[in-house]
Amino acid sequence: MSTINIKTLDLSENTELTFRILPFLAYGLQFSTISTLSLNKIHCTFGLGTEIKKDDIRYLNNTNLTEIHLSSNRIELLENGTADYFPKTVKRISIAENRLTFGLYVLQLGALKNLEWINASLQYLSHSPIDIIIRNKICRDERRTEYLINTQDYSYGRVRKTNETAKLLVRYKNKTGGNFTRSYQQNELLNSIKEVQLLPPNLKTVFYNKSALRFEIPWLKSNENKLEELYIQDNILYSWTGPVIGLKRLRILNMSNNFCSSVSKSFFKHLGNLSELYLSDNLLGFSLSPDTEGEIFASLKNLTRLELRANRITHLPNQIFKGLRSIKDLVLADNTLSTIDFSISTLKNLQFLDISGNQIEFLSETNMKDIDRQKDKVSFTLNLLRNPISCNCKTLSFLQWMVNRHETKRISFESFEKYSCLTSSDRKPLMFSKIKDYIQELEKECNSYTYLTIILSFIILLFFVILLCGLLYRYRWKLRYFYYMTKSRYHGYKAVRSDSQSDFKYDAFVSYADDDFPFVQKMMLELEENNEIRLCIHHRDFVPGYDICENIITAINKSKKTIAVLSPNFIKSTWCMYELHIAKMEDIYSRENEGVLLLVFYDAVPVEKIPLSIMDLINQRSYIEFPNDEHGDSVFWSRVCKSINDELSC
Repeated sequence: MSTINIKTLDLSENTELTFRILPFLAYGLQFSTISTLSLNKIHCTFGLGTEIKKDDIRYLNNTNLTEIHLSSNRIELLENGTADYFPKTVKRISIAENRLTFGLYVLQLGALKNLEWINASLQYLSHSPIDIIIRNKICRDERRTEYLINTQDYSYGRVRKTNETAKLLVRYKNKTGGNFTRSYQQNELLNSIKEVQLLPPNLKTVFYNKSALRFEIPWLKSNENKLEELYIQDNILYSWTGPVIGLKRLRILNMSNNFCSSVSKSFFKHLGNLSELYLSDNLLGFSLSPDTEGEIFASLKNLTRLELRANRITHLPNQIFKGLRSIKDLVLADNTLSTIDFSISTLKNLQFLDISGNQIEFLSETNMKDIDRQKDKVSFTLNLLRNPISCNCKTLSFLQWMVNRHETKRISFESFEKYSCLTSSDRKPLMFSKIKDYIQELEKECNSYTYLTIILSFIILLFFVILLCGLLYRYRWKLRYFYYMTKSRYHGYKAVRSDSQSDFKYDAFVSYADDDFPFVQKMMLELEENNEIRLCIHHRDFVPGYDICENIITAINKSKKTIAVLSPNFIKSTWCMYELHIAKMEDIYSRENEGVLLLVFYDAVPVEKIPLSIMDLINQRSYIEFPNDEHGDSVFWSRVCKSINDELSC
């Protein structure tokens, strides 16, 4: 049968063929019109790994194949130089579900100049042996034998290694003596990747998902290429250090389910053309939470879709997405977010926000306002399903917002009737099909609760005001004393003591009522003129222009003693009572109970009219009574003089 006009040949699922048929098949197809060759699963599922040799495909170079399918054949390796024998017209290669290992052939893929699409996914995929056991079919011996094809004429299949690859092979052979151990080979190849064209120049799509890749992604720089889509999900690429340089046209990148817990702030720096980024099912919450400046995604100005589903994200900083100017779809489902802390207002083109399956009980007023601003610009869809939304007074405004936006169709909620919320009473889920009735009940309950809260708040406030007033009244003299003492010391008033700090300006300050001034005049005569005791009399010694309280504080501080002339007039005088309490504060806090205060009863005061504060002083301290007779007066003045200064001979 002639194969000249054949277009498609599919020999898949013939496990008896094996790769032993390849040389014969390639030889028979040369110079034909074939465009698609499918050889999927022509090896038994179980057995030793296979290798594609140069002689297997040498004559395919003489075809115009555009698609080659070699999936599920236990391929582990391609012989060095094999890439040079693939048809130069090939655009699509599927080599999925094999056992590919790293080898020199990887560095020669640049020879496939027209390759646009390659599927190398599902490497090392586990298979069930049940089918073979049931069918009682065991794989035949697949060991290679020497081929009997005349291979002398290689005019159409001459090896065309690039100079770079040839030099690399020579260097390897010199270093290893022709023996390539796996670890040495991998390390040397990784260090030399930048010396060859790793990616075919026209390659646009690569599938290498679920292929047991397990390593950290280091700094990488690719050759000039047209790669637009890269799918490497479902591997174990546990750390993304980068940056990855050279993928300027990459639009779609899927790195989901790679157990990655660390992504550097520069990893995506040179991937500014990305429009879709899938990072779900990783552990990126550990890297995203500390990124307060939003540096990880800062370069992705053209990104329209970002998926971060199931990444154990508990918190996202306010500016984490500030660089995503073009983002339309943001998926944060199945994390542990309890609040939306990232700024929604910076995402000007956001149309879809999926925060389902988190721990969100309600959205804050700021969140609701930001979302309302979004819907004014574009249609907006919000997914809050599978969140423990609360139905209580605290969340009432949020529930009203949801119902209003849904009814007016200002915001689209996916499957609104499937939403539920937890009530405060029994924590049972309440379906949103009944939410309007419950909101009405909640409004009544919350209004009563609001009034009760206001009343209780007022009572508590009143209690604290009364308590504060009581404390202020009780310690009014102490507070006044400290206030004027502080004011006196920090606002430039005259010093309390003299420079020596050992002598007082006055021996005694006399506190008296104006109606008792005649007695004070007599005191001035007896003490100042006869005994040279320096008295401070407010009629005479207070400084004009000063506040009265400041004058009193200063006079008491400058005086060794304070004489209180007690009388019914003294009890009635507010200023006298003020002077008495200030002197008491001075005695306690500045003089360490030295006995500053001297009580002198000038006129008898009925006991029932004496305030408790003065009665307390009378009970604690000695006092002197004025006898108002000639003999007694001399003894009285002598006692007063001695009480002021016991060093004088009064």
